[in-house]
Parts: sequence; structure tokens; C-alpha cells
Amino acid sequence: MPFTDTSLKLDDVPVGGSRCLEFGDLQIGLFRNADGFFAIDNTCPHRGAPLHQGVVSDGQVTCPWHQWQFQLGDGVCRNIPNIKIPTYAVEVRDGTIWIDVNNPQEKAP
Repeated sequence: MPFTDTSLKLDDVPVGGSRCLEFGDLQIGLFRNADGFFAIDNTCPHRGAPLHQGVVSDGQVTCPWHQWQFQLGDGVCRNIPNIKIPTYAVEVRDGTIWIDVNNPQEKAP
């Protein structure tokens, strides 16, 4: 898998933190919780809200505009389970965060 260097170090995203990363036209929300790092499409499919600005708890992010909830691990919407946003594999290499932006996981549940 061709991973892309985000140039972010572990300390740049504290536990409970998030960031919006741009790769061309692609925006990815990077989240960190006690289980590690997660990368999902940063745009809520409902009305386009930036998910990295949402509240993260219990392995999910809540959209800051209309409270749709998305699981960080698989992108499934908790409110409407047949909706899923792309997720991206994340690796930490020598303290730097890398994301596989070329291979989104988009299979419906």
C-alpha cells in the first residue's frame, strides 16, 4: 500500500484530538483516541460539515452541524447504518503519521 507522509508527529495530535488534512481535493479527518489513530473522509454526507470539528467519544465522531454519528473504525453512520463514509489506513513510522490516501475502504456494511 502506498502510504503518504502527513508530516505530523505523534505529539501533534493528542489523544482526543483531530486534524483536517488535505491531499489535493481530498479532505481527510485524522482522529486519535485511546485505541490509536483513525482516518475518515472529513465531509459529512448529509450537509458537508467538517467532521474533524465534531465531538469524539466511544469510537465515533458526531457531526458538528446535525449530530450524525460515524464510527471511526469503519465509517458506518450510527443514525442510518446503510450510509458509510470512506476510511483510510493509518500507520505510525518512526513517530510520524502516514495515511494510505490512495485506497479508501468504501464497502457498504
